[in-house]
Amino acid sequence: MNNQRSQIRSSMMVRLVAVLAVTMMFTMCFVGGTFAKYTSSATGTDSATVAKWDIRVNGSEIATRDTFTFELFQTITDSDLSSAETDMAPADGSIIAPGTSGKFSIKIQNLSQVNAKYTINYTVNTSSIPVEFSTDGSNWKTNINQLNVTDDAIGLGTEETVTVYWRWRFEAGRDELDTSLGKDGTATLTVVANVTATQVD
Repeated sequence: MNNQRSQIRSSMMVRLVAVLAVTMMFTMCFVGGTFAKYTSSATGTDSATVAKWDIRVNGSEIATRDTFTFELFQTITDSDLSSAETDMAPADGSIIAPGTSGKFSIKIQNLSQVNAKYTINYTVNTSSIPVEFSTDGSNWKTNINQLNVTDDAIGLGTEETVTVYWRWRFEAGRDELDTSLGKDGTATLTVVANVTATQVD
């Protein structure tokens, strides 16, 4: 009887061990199938910086300053546009008279990281002083607006210099008008150059 019980217990233990073994095999297969796999990850990053916009006119950065200077009458020459003016005093750009001439330059630099184009619009504050203007010293215009520059290209890292010549012709036919300006001595000639730069798409 005891021997039979012992056999039953032994048989039950074998079955229990067998069940446990099978259970462990299934568990290992399940765990292995769930967690034993390849896995990879990666992160990509990119960035860009805003392109620099820097246009200089006679050295002034017009993106941050809305004015620049140019020397319109600083160096007065004789009517031939080259000889020093010796027939009036002071010849330092503070006064002009019939027979005087000169020139001024506007230097435009593109220090940006984009291509650009520029426009120059000129205005004169008085038409009573008969000054003529030219871009080559030979083709003269009484209206400086005819020398306006429209959408001229200026590439990266390049510069353009625009020179304008002026003269007050010394000639007969205007003596009375010129003399009246001299008698009054208060007429003033002011030239304004408005430069606009625009990015090229």
